[in-house]
Amino acid sequence: MSLLSLLLIPLFLSSAKVEVFFSATDGCEDKIIKSINSAQKSIKIAIYHLTSREITKALIDAKKRGVDVKIIADGEQAKDKFSKVLVLAKEGIDVKITDYSARKKRFLTPKMHHKFMIVDSKYVMTGSFNFTASAEELNDENCVFIYDSTEVVEKFEKEFERLWKISQ
Repeated sequence: MSLLSLLLIPLFLSSAKVEVFFSATDGCEDKIIKSINSAQKSIKIAIYHLTSREITKALIDAKKRGVDVKIIADGEQAKDKFSKVLVLAKEGIDVKITDYSARKKRFLTPKMHHKFMIVDSKYVMTGSFNFTASAEELNDENCVFIYDSTEVVEKFEKEFERLWKISQ
């Protein structure tokens, strides 16, 4: 992160409302599901790993309500036998997976390691929380909701669009 970016963070968040949740004590998954259930227009998600049945169900229900749901998932994790990415695609949700084959270096493949969700282009959820049962039940993880900051939403939307263009 550049020095300029670090200096701008307080400006982006000066009028923002921020909520912080921890998986071990606060129920990140429940908060994420409530956000999905409250969406009226759109949900954009960039996620490293998605195996949660409850989050999957909420996303399918949102699609059935007419919400435009778009998901970008890490290409390697999407192949995992517990991944719900193909389930979501079969339900008509716009899903893309990353393809970093051109960027592969020796034995290393880059990862799309983001974990963020933009709801109705109004607020962002981000943090370490993967949409998995392990994230909720075993790991110490966090999710941060940032409201009332157009600048933050715009930055995340710009990153989502960049990833959408380079994914399959």
